[in-house]
Amino acid sequence: MHKVLGFLMLILLFAAPAKAKDSCSTVLCMAGMLQGSGVVSGCKGFVQDYFDIIKFNSHGGISLNKTFSARGQFLNKCATAGNWPNLINNQYGRQLGF
Repeated sequence: MHKVLGFLMLILLFAAPAKAKDSCSTVLCMAGMLQGSGVVSGCKGFVQDYFDIIKFNSHGGISLNKTFSARGQFLNKCATAGNWPNLINNQYGRQLGF
């Protein structure tokens, strides 16, 4: 799995920039973060897309539970990601930045 992830990340580095809010690219980049690679070159925008998802409560404060849920929904749009969205969201879903 690590070799496949590394290969996909290598392809992502040399590919033309993709459109923002691409959930599969976000999953790929954040899976690398989860495995200790940090934010690699070419992934900053995709990781930022995830952390830009912030939901507020009725009083205008940040709702970490709503944010967690919205981020999970975004990652789950990538149908080929397996269990990665859950692993990523459990680790980073309630953080406000990276």
